[in-house]
Parts: sequence; C-alpha cells; structure tokens
Amino acid sequence: MKLSTRLLLPILLSIFLVTTSTSALADSPVTVLVKDKNGAVGGALVSVQVNGVTHSTQTDLNGIGNFSLPPGQYYFTASKTGYASGSGTATVGDNSTVTITLTNLYTLSGTVIDSATGQPVKDAAITITNKETDKSYTGGTNDNGVFSIPVSNGYYSVTVRAPFYQLTVMDDKGAGYHVLDSSLYIGYLPIATDNNITSLNGVKLTTDYPGKVIKVNQTVTFDVTLTNNGIVDKSYAVSVKDAPAGWNVQLLSGSDVISRVFVEKGTSKTFQVKTTPLSAGNNVITIIAGSEGDSGQVQLYVDSTEDTDYKIEFSLPDNLSLAAGTSKNVDVYVKNNGSGKLSSVRIDIGSDDVPESLNAEVVTREAGELSPGESKRFVVKITAKADASEGTDRLYMRAVSAEAKTEQKYVEVSVTRSNSWLGIGIGVALLAILAFGFIVWKYGRR
Repeated sequence: MKLSTRLLLPILLSIFLVTTSTSALADSPVTVLVKDKNGAVGGALVSVQVNGVTHSTQTDLNGIGNFSLPPGQYYFTASKTGYASGSGTATVGDNSTVTITLTNLYTLSGTVIDSATGQPVKDAAITITNKETDKSYTGGTNDNGVFSIPVSNGYYSVTVRAPFYQLTVMDDKGAGYHVLDSSLYIGYLPIATDNNITSLNGVKLTTDYPGKVIKVNQTVTFDVTLTNNGIVDKSYAVSVKDAPAGWNVQLLSGSDVISRVFVEKGTSKTFQVKTTPLSAGNNVITIIAGSEGDSGQVQLYVDSTEDTDYKIEFSLPDNLSLAAGTSKNVDVYVKNNGSGKLSSVRIDIGSDDVPESLNAEVVTREAGELSPGESKRFVVKITAKADASEGTDRLYMRAVSAEAKTEQKYVEVSVTRSNSWLGIGIGVALLAILAFGFIVWKYGRR
C-alpha cells in the first residue's frame, strides 16, 4: 500500500498539468428594448455591427429584440415606419439590456391651389421647416395638389415653390403650424401666379429645368425657349426683370450677348441665361420677353450653397505581433482635413477585410460630428484565433463619414505560436524520470 501511494503522486501531477488550459469566454445574451413615449414598439428593426458584419432582428410585441454577442462595446440602431431612427450602446458583459426610445413622426399635410382659379397645383416643391430647430423635411404635391410629409412634434412653416408661381411661405401668421402627438391637415394653401401672362398673340417662355443647385462662385446656365404662338412673325425684346442684387445675369446665343430674338410664327427659339451666384441662398431670376403688348415671363430658381470641401484621413500602426489566442487594442486616429463638418464618422471593417486567422472589432462607437481640423481616436480590438497558424496576414480598414471616405489601409499582423506546451511536456517527462529513479533507488535493493 505504501508503494502504491508514492507511485500515484507523480501520475496525478502529470494529469493535472496536461489537462489545465484557458477557457474561452462565451457569448453573452443582450436584450434590446425599443419603446416610444407610449410604451413598447413591436416590429422595429434592430441592427448591430459585429466585426464589420451587420446583424439584425425584429422586436416582438413587447418591444424586445435579442442578440448573443461576444464581450465588447456595441452600437445598436432601431427603426420603424412612422418613427425617426434611434440608437443606443451597451457593453456586453457589463450590461445585459439596452433601451432605445424612438421619436414618433406625424403627417403634416395640405392642398396647394391656384389662388385665381382654385385648381390644384401639382408637382409643387414643398419644404417644411421646424421654426425652433431649423430641421427641414421635403416632399411634393400629387395630381390633386396634396402633399403629406412625416414630421416630429414642433412648430412648422411651409414653403411652396412651383414654376410660374410666386414663392410662397406660410406659417399660420407667424405662430407656426403646431404638430403635437397627431397628424395635422392645414387646409388649402393658395399660391399666386407671378404675372406669367400669355396674350392673345401667344408669346411663351419655358424651360425644362427651372430649378438648379450650384455652389457659390460657380457658373450656372439655363436653356430658355421662346415660342411664338401668334399669327405673325415677331422680334421680341428679352431682358432680366428681376435678379439678386449684384448678380451679373447674361442672355446669350452661343457666346453672343443678346437683347432681342426674332421668332417666326408657330416656331420656337432657344437662348441661354447665364449667371454666377455671389452668395448662398434660395434665389429667383425672372426673364421677360415682349413685343407690341404681347409679353411673357419665366422664373428660374438658383439654390446656391457654400463650396464645402470634405476631406477625411486616418492613421494606424504598420504592424502588430500577436500570440495565437491573444488580443490587442490598436489606436486608429481619424482627422477632418476639409473645410466642412463631417457626420457619422466611423471605422469600417468589412467581412472580406478580415483574414481567417484573425477577428477584428471596432470598440469605439461612431462620432456624430467631426469639425474641420478635429481628430478622434478609435480603438480596434484585434484577436489572433487560438488555432491560427504562425505567419503574417493583413487586416484592412478605412475611415468613412456620411460625406467622404478614405482609401483602405492595412496593418500587418504577425501571429506566433507559444512553446508553453513543449515546456509542460518536458516538465512532465522529467518528473516521471525522477519519480522512477526514486522508486528504483528506494526499493530496487530490497
């Protein structure tokens, strides 16, 4: 019995050393609750990115969506028709529940009519602006002159723009149309023609594209067609009736500046209206043509914006060394090198950008805004898989925003294998040899 006990000790020690290992952390459940001011929101689409891959689920009647995710910080988004999109973050392992509150949207609608005839005006452009936040929502009228645009609670003004009509802004006598927890129909919105008269002689000015968007100090050109629907040939004087102060508006035929256009009866001729916006804003140019009491006009809309330059760059380490089964956090710096503010700035790693030997996770959530000259540090967690072979692989990524994106860059990751098991094996063999020698020395002479 004494001999058996001494022989058993080295054997038990060997088994303990061989079977000891590090257990991998398992995924943890995460519950996302989506609600509005009245309670749970069922049927909402909830999404989250894991290692550059988007995973989505739909909430049940209790507003619950469930995920099973590895430890880390995640950014969840939720959306549903009738609501503005919402978001929330959670650190898996610390938080098991994240709540996202959606803002209800309600319909603001009305009917645009001709103030003289009472007929509906179709294809009118509608801009609804929150008088407190300046946030705008856009849409248009249908064949019946009706518009219907989803907005959140607030006080709103309504701007109506249509060819041959005056630009019209209505805001309930300055108070603003008040949307509060329900849809609002504001009734009829009459708009007046801007003296776009076609006389019995039949002159008519038209353009296929009356509204254009252009940057400040860049040239814009409109093609305007003058049609003589009369019974005699005529020479029409053409001129600029109205234009923003200081703008140089030219009427051209090719490269020639013109002041008159001869048009035979029943035919049309096209000339160009050319100008360069000097300031940002919504601007109107009125062109008139006339001959012996016969006149007509057309309005041209120039929406000019500041010349904003969007540039984004990022930097990351050139290389990284990892032992199989280990992780490291890498700092990635993103900078706004342009003149315009960037929004929704993030690091993008697609599923095809990650080699088989690695896992990659962007720990830092996206930045809502990044001002010109501003930088932000993002943390990317890179993990060499436990079964990864020794060698070097490239992990690709890029910086993106709603306005710009960079070319892809990569970090070279060298994976090494630990020799710890070799050391353990040698240790076990030595222990076994020592134990055997001890037994022979102790009992071999008996």
